[in-house]
Amino acid sequence: MHNRVSAIPGVLTVEVDLNSVSEGQKPPPPLDRPTAETLGWSMAEDLRRMLGELDRYGLVTLGGLYDMTELLRPGLPIVDILLELYRRSLPDTRFQPHLITIGAQGDAFPIAEIAPRRTPGSGPLFLIPFLFVGEPDAIDTLGIRMEKALLEKGQASMKTGTIIQSEFAINPLNLSYATFNDLYALLKIQLENSGFGELWTLLDAALFPRGTPARVQLREGNLFLIDQNIVYTRYPGFPEWAERFKPGDDVLAGYADWQRLQRQYTAGLEAHGLTVRTVPGIQDTRAMETLEPEAAFGLAQQYSLPDDSDRMQEVLADTGNLAQSHRLTVVEHRLPQLGPVAFTVSAETADGQTLFMANEYPLTPAALQTIPESWRNLASEYNATIEESRPGTLLHASTPPRLVTAPEDNDRQSH
Repeated sequence: MHNRVSAIPGVLTVEVDLNSVSEGQKPPPPLDRPTAETLGWSMAEDLRRMLGELDRYGLVTLGGLYDMTELLRPGLPIVDILLELYRRSLPDTRFQPHLITIGAQGDAFPIAEIAPRRTPGSGPLFLIPFLFVGEPDAIDTLGIRMEKALLEKGQASMKTGTIIQSEFAINPLNLSYATFNDLYALLKIQLENSGFGELWTLLDAALFPRGTPARVQLREGNLFLIDQNIVYTRYPGFPEWAERFKPGDDVLAGYADWQRLQRQYTAGLEAHGLTVRTVPGIQDTRAMETLEPEAAFGLAQQYSLPDDSDRMQEVLADTGNLAQSHRLTVVEHRLPQLGPVAFTVSAETADGQTLFMANEYPLTPAALQTIPESWRNLASEYNATIEESRPGTLLHASTPPRLVTAPEDNDRQSH
């Protein structure tokens, strides 16, 4: 009978002073099991005061502080995990309301998939999730009550506040209960007010799938296609991207905007549990901008890089004879506030013949190290010299638009 059990999630929002959240500081660790149980009973008392009679419902509470990105994920996996945990606690014959509290056991959280990630610098809004469990009709009724009651009288009790303040060692400015619908609305407002309305469009499509892919294209040229929890993004090389500019335009400022948004959107999508896959900016993939979203998504699937790719490579010359390399060069292209955004790499014979040349664009933070390191390894393998240049800017030509290699002598390093 308990296979018919349904659930509805909610959160206790914990707002702290922004000045108390430092960039490298981790949020407090989760509570141990006895303390988590104390908090769970106090939350249950709060919810009964706000919602009225709750004898028909079970309740699961978590003794940890979570970021919104950990809870608002495609399919709401934390809800599925907690519901399955509750199901396993039930007798075979009937539904039985009871309270389950989850806290740390020693240094470990008992369920790794829903352990608080404690990302450094998280905040100033933390969330303590809870889950009501019951038979489907009862859960539907409770959902209606929650939407109204938590909005009108969702303030946590002084008792709950005291537990949170003392056990997590934080000073909350505000403690209030909310539904997941309230979280969706809050996230939407936050992103739109920060100028990331299109990012909300992508997250909304992941959280509430419509059955068909959706496309978002920013005025800076960034392109994203989403279906379920998979996002494809087209990554044009600098020459193709710069073709859209007219003579006299500030190409570097425009490219910095594109790179910044590409990194911010990718980080935001991945933080919410989406998989972001890169599609190289080759001629065949330009149709991603104009085809119907479903066809464009299929095209993206065909051309996307493997999931473990750390770079997008734009090959300019390739004879296939790298073993004849005598000298390798690596030029790092950098933009203000962004750091390295591309590397121009090349291999030459002893008489100056180009064997290989490419622009390599880092797709992950680690690639800023792995790209030059991979070329150092090649130099060692082929017993070639390697010259690394860091001119401190993005070296480019305008006609035609392209990355160039013309560093100052004092920026060169030979090995």
